[in-house]
Amino acid sequence: MERRVFVLAPSGKDARLIEAALQRSQFEVLRCSSAFDVVQQAAAGIGALLLAEEAVNDLVAMRTLERLVEQQPAWSDLPVLLLSQRGRLSELANSAVSRLGNVTVLERPTQVATLVSAVRTALRTRERQYENRQADVQKDMFLATLAHELRNPLAPLSNALHLLRSGRISEQQQHWATGVMQRQVDQLSRLVDDLLDVARITRGKIVLQKEHFDLREAIHAAAETSGPQIDAMQHTLRIELPPEPLWVDADRTRMAQCVSNLLTNAAKYTPREGLIVLEAHEEGPMNGREVRVSVRDNGIGFPPQEARRLFEVFAQVDGATGRAQGGLGLGLSIVKALIELHGGSVHAVSEGESRGATFTLRVPAVRAGVAAAEDRAAATAARPGGSCRVLVVDDNRDSADSMAQLLNSCGHETRTAYSATDGLRLAAEWRPQLALLDIGLPDMSGHLLAGRLREALPGEQQPVLVALTGWGQPIDITRSVEAGFDHHLTKPADLDALLGLVEGLCRRKDPPGP
Repeated sequence: MERRVFVLAPSGKDARLIEAALQRSQFEVLRCSSAFDVVQQAAAGIGALLLAEEAVNDLVAMRTLERLVEQQPAWSDLPVLLLSQRGRLSELANSAVSRLGNVTVLERPTQVATLVSAVRTALRTRERQYENRQADVQKDMFLATLAHELRNPLAPLSNALHLLRSGRISEQQQHWATGVMQRQVDQLSRLVDDLLDVARITRGKIVLQKEHFDLREAIHAAAETSGPQIDAMQHTLRIELPPEPLWVDADRTRMAQCVSNLLTNAAKYTPREGLIVLEAHEEGPMNGREVRVSVRDNGIGFPPQEARRLFEVFAQVDGATGRAQGGLGLGLSIVKALIELHGGSVHAVSEGESRGATFTLRVPAVRAGVAAAEDRAAATAARPGGSCRVLVVDDNRDSADSMAQLLNSCGHETRTAYSATDGLRLAAEWRPQLALLDIGLPDMSGHLLAGRLREALPGEQQPVLVALTGWGQPIDITRSVEAGFDHHLTKPADLDALLGLVEGLCRRKDPPGP
């Protein structure tokens, strides 16, 4: 960021006085001997130009400075401070106001405080220009990366789809093709989830669902989630955990996400057959105990001075992009935001390039009994299962039909409707126990449909209503609850969670007859 103030005043005495006044206020000042000198020095960057009126009293100087302004990039609007004589500006100075763009006129004699204030304002304006420029560059880089990462899964998805449609494949090839498609869908889902998390974080919309639990559970879940990326690079993952519980008051899902992001990051930036060590323990004084989780790798590392910047949104370590295995570069910024919401901290260290890295997060530890964990285990073991009737309403036929076939394959009976009107008719005739409703239906919204279903069916015959939609912001969930939905799931839904929900809800009461 360039913060030098260029001073062009033909009178050497004026230039010295201005320079001394500005330097006393901690400004970096460069005195220039001519307009041509200004142009030459500005090639290395210029923060603001302080210009005496008499410096533009000849056409050559005026044209030279005008070319300087014209040659500025589109994002740059060079601040110019023009010191005028008392009263009316000269003809050329008046022309300078219109021809040099961002000009502020200061009438002489100028108070030192006024001069300092004007220069400070000009440099703040210049600083915002540089910040906006940097943000634009980062945005462009991010959009290019996003396009690249979204296109990447499409090629294997397309190839696997063509192979399946050919009808000339073995059972082994079919298994391989469906595995490819599942992995690529999972990757697309992770990309979308990261984008939504960043949006929620920047707007302060993240709400933690805290509970007392053993953090070792989230660590094992994170290792399982990251397993495919680690295995794909043939890394060795070593997990070192204490035998005793690591009790925390935290959001179980978000903590698993944070550890998973650190593991995935290590997998991406470690050459094949690397070593990743995941360890955790409790440390600190009795009145301030913390659980410390670290992920250490022997990968490409990073310059020590880049450590803090790694956690910024859109930040990339120079030279690392080509050696990573994909991703939007949002994972670490999400980790930082989520851990700080928990009252914790995260930091990274590396001894330099090709010397590995260690990422460490810390969250407050708590004392907790074992009863809560035992209650959760008992509730999980008692979750009922079975078969039930499910109505699927979605105007996307592929989405509706594929969901119905999935539920059928699990032993449930299904009906599909591609409009709200047909959904109402089927519900009245068939009396489903559970209804999966899209929100963006063509003839009426899913919210309105939910209300109509509540009105049309008597209490015992009302189905459990689940919103299954691409809208997943907190306000969308609130609207679903207000419309009468029992649950809100975001597409593409976690199928294991969805099937568990269907089985659990549909076995709470004996199925009524249609």
